[in-house]
Amino acid sequence: MQDRTVELWVGLFVALGLAALAFLSVRASNLAEYRDGEAYTVVARFDNIGSLRVRAPVTIAGVRVGRVAAIDFDMEQFKAVVKLAITARYNTLP
Repeated sequence: MQDRTVELWVGLFVALGLAALAFLSVRASNLAEYRDGEAYTVVARFDNIGSLRVRAPVTIAGVRVGRVAAIDFDMEQFKAVVKLAITARYNTLP
């Protein structure tokens, strides 16, 4: 009977460990914060975007206001075209 109790506790401990790993994986990949709700698109052109990636946060004064939605290349101007998905509640940005 005591062996069965120990097995149950070990199983519970392993299950909690796997749940914690899954939670940390989602938090580290920013998938939980990807759902910004309604947003509007701002298109910007840059000479150099460095290591900017899709889904990178867009911040103003340290506050996240949106995410990078897409990165393309303009063959006529030879510039990077970045589409930013700005959260609708920040629709008064200049």
